[in-house]
Amino acid sequence: MSRIPYLFVYGSLRFGFELNHFLRNSRFVGLGFAEGFKMYDLGNYPGVVKGDGIIHGEVYEVSDETLRILDQVEDFNGSPDDLYVREKIKVYFDYKRRYSLDNVNIYVYNQTIEGREVIEDGDYSKYAGMPVILNYFAYAENTNEEILKQRGVTKIFKKIPAILRGYKIVFNTPCRWGYCANLKTEEKGKVCGYIYLMLESELNSLDKAEKHLIRYMRDVVKVEDENNNVYFAYTYLSPSEEGEFEPSHEYVNYILQGIKSGWKNCISSGLEKYT
Repeated sequence: MSRIPYLFVYGSLRFGFELNHFLRNSRFVGLGFAEGFKMYDLGNYPGVVKGDGIIHGEVYEVSDETLRILDQVEDFNGSPDDLYVREKIKVYFDYKRRYSLDNVNIYVYNQTIEGREVIEDGDYSKYAGMPVILNYFAYAENTNEEILKQRGVTKIFKKIPAILRGYKIVFNTPCRWGYCANLKTEEKGKVCGYIYLMLESELNSLDKAEKHLIRYMRDVVKVEDENNNVYFAYTYLSPSEEGEFEPSHEYVNYILQGIKSGWKNCISSGLEKYT
């Protein structure tokens, strides 16, 4: 099998910027960050150089042809005075550093940064006031689009059936339906759900319903689509360590209706007896 080219983009190739159209046919893998770089404002775009900071961006799976086109766009020709140099780095997808990819391509600025302003937090989208996209993995009632609408989610760019392996669904988190779903590790378990490609602002609207930081916490998980492509996505997990309880009939129906809307035959571990 050939090596998959991954690309980490941090500036004008990110979502919403003028060069992002070059990645319209590339698969968005997830938001990530890289260590050992400093980001600078170069006027209408940023550049990164080696340093003691962290930079944030988006990771895409790209074709060799797309990479060749971007080499031209970024003025990378293999000459000493190129505007950018393409290098390989390690990208992390969560701050616990459990999930990462090696040998990810990045374009590093190859000119002087003297007199340029540092972008301290290393996040050009937020620095420029642009929207941020991310992957969100829904596995319970948020698989049901009617529930999402009630909770203020108005736009989903993509809905991708996906599986989280090594977990099962349990019902141990008190909520309006009695006990709501949570994830618990299970070596041979699998949880069916959806990756929603969406704006960070849309996920923020779910925080109120999920009682983020009170009932659930956002975390990052590694999930796979039906073709075994890997994605890194945010999801909601509860720190509740209560036992496992029976969910209400109404609540389970919301979950099953949501899963059946995009999956032909996928049953999450922990839901078998309710189907």
